[in-house]
This record gives sequence, C-alpha cells and structure tokens, in this order.
Amino acid sequence: MVPTWAAVVTAISLAIIALAAIVVAVSSLGAALGMRAFLQALRQLAGPAVDDARQLVATIRHEAEALAGTSRELRQRVLHAADAAEARLVEVGAMFDVLREEAEDTALDVVATVRNVRRGLTIWRWGRKALKRVRGRGRKAK
Repeated sequence: MVPTWAAVVTAISLAIIALAAIVVAVSSLGAALGMRAFLQALRQLAGPAVDDARQLVATIRHEAEALAGTSRELRQRVLHAADAAEARLVEVGAMFDVLREEAEDTALDVVATVRNVRRGLTIWRWGRKALKRVRGRGRKAK
C-alpha cells in the first residue's frame, strides 16, 4: 500500500503540474492574442504602403508596356523610312543611269557634229582653193 504522505505529495505535485500547464496555456493564449493584435496593427500600418507598392508596380508595368509599344512603333517607322529611302535611292540610281546614257549620247552627237563641221570646213576650204585656181587661170588667160 501507498503511504498517505506519498499520495499527498503526488496530489500536490499533480496540482502544481496542472497549474503550470494552465499558466503555459494562458501565456500561450496571451502571446497568440498579442501576436494577432501586432499583425493587425502591422497590416493597418503596412496596408497603405502595400497598396502604394501595388499601384507603383501597376504603373511601372503600364509604362513599360507603353514604352515597348512606342519602341515597336518607332521601329516600324524607322523600317518604313529605310524602305522609302532605299526605294528613292533606287530611283535616283536609275535616273543617274538614264542621265549618264543621255550624256553619252549627247557627247557622241556633239563629236559627230564637230566631225561633220570639220568635213564641211575642209570641203569649203578645198572648194575655195579650187575657185582661186580657176579664177587665177582665168585672169591669166585674159
């Protein structure tokens, strides 16, 4: 059998253990409620900052998309301008080819005209000399 004093000590120690468990439970509950209050206060304080950060991220996203759109538009305009410039250069090249051909043809015509003028002058000089000879003989005959 168990002595009475052992039962009393066991009962007191069980009461102390139960009391310690109750203290731990109450302090845990107090800490949980304190943490909950802290998190609610933090949420209230950080809520506007989080909302501002979300708005900032949304604004940055919108601006980045707008910048990408502008970049695409600018790239398309540059490509269009480059294509137009290339087409104009092709036209200018064709015009210079035509002008070169015309200049060559004109130069050949000028050379041919000069040659014909020289021949005409040579024939005119030859005819003039021939007339002088004929006149010179006609004067001697008189």
